[in-house]
Amino acid sequence: MKTLNPLEPNPRLRYDYDRGSGYENEIRLTEALSALVPTDLLIHPDHRLFQVVHLITEYAWAGIHHTLCDAVAALDAGDLVETGRLLRRATELGAVPVSCLRLLVDFLPQSSFLKMRELFPDNSTGLDSPGVRGIRKAAHALWESFESALSAHGMRVADLGPAAEPGWRGETGQALLADVGLALHRFDSRTTEWRQVHLAMVWQLLGGRPLAEEHAEDRGRPTSMRGRPLSDLERLAVRPLFPKLWLDSTARYRAFTDAGGTTGEARGAESAGCPMGGRARIGVQAA
Repeated sequence: MKTLNPLEPNPRLRYDYDRGSGYENEIRLTEALSALVPTDLLIHPDHRLFQVVHLITEYAWAGIHHTLCDAVAALDAGDLVETGRLLRRATELGAVPVSCLRLLVDFLPQSSFLKMRELFPDNSTGLDSPGVRGIRKAAHALWESFESALSAHGMRVADLGPAAEPGWRGETGQALLADVGLALHRFDSRTTEWRQVHLAMVWQLLGGRPLAEEHAEDRGRPTSMRGRPLSDLERLAVRPLFPKLWLDSTARYRAFTDAGGTTGEARGAESAGCPMGGRARIGVQAA
C-alpha cells in the first residue's frame, strides 16, 4: 500500500492507494496517482491544485484525441451517423479542460502562481502540451477525411448550410454530412473556448491585459515561460481547427446582408470567394 501524504499524523486524513483492488488495477490508478508530487514535496500550498488540474486536462486531451481517431475511421468507412456521435462525444469531453481552467481562474491567486512559477524549470510552458499538439494534428487528418466524404457525395463546404436546413429534399447522405459539419463546428467552438479562457487566465495571472491597439508593441508586457511575448498566445486564441467552416459562415452572412434573399444568395457568396451554386446543383440531382 502507498500513501500520498505519509507524514500526516492523523490516519483518517491519509490518502492510501495501491491496495491491489480490481478497480485500481483495471484503470491503472496506482500509476496515475504515482504521478502526483507527494505532499511533503509540494513547493506551495496551491501546487497540488495546479498539478491535478493539468493532469486532468492532459487525460481529457488524450480521450479527445482517441475519439477523433475513431471519428476519422468512421468517416473513412462512410458511417456518418457514428462520426457525428463521436464528434459530439469529443465536444462534451472538451468541457473538461475548460472546467479545469475555470478552477484555476477562480481559485489560484496571482501571488501563488508567481511564487510557483519562480521555482518551475525553464521552458515548462503549456505550449508544449502533447495533448494540444496531438489534437491539432488529428484535426488536420479529420478535415482531410471530411473533404473526401464531401467529394464522394458531390458536395462542397458551401453546400453544408443548405443541406442542414429544415425540409431538405436531397440525399440522406448529404443531410448526414451537413450534421457532421455542424458537429465539427461545435467541436471547434469548444476548443476555441478553451484557448480563450486560457488567455484570460494568463492575463489574470501574469498581467498584460488585452492590447488597446491591434498592433501595439509587446515591449514591457509579461512573457511566457519560454520567453515569448503574450501576443503569440493571443494569436493562437483565435486560430480555428477548421478555418474553411468559419470562412463559409462569413460568406453566407455576406450573401444574406449584401445580396439579400434566396435569389442573391449564390451571387453574394461567390463575391465573397465561396461559391454556393451547390444548392441548386444538389437539388437537381435529388429531383
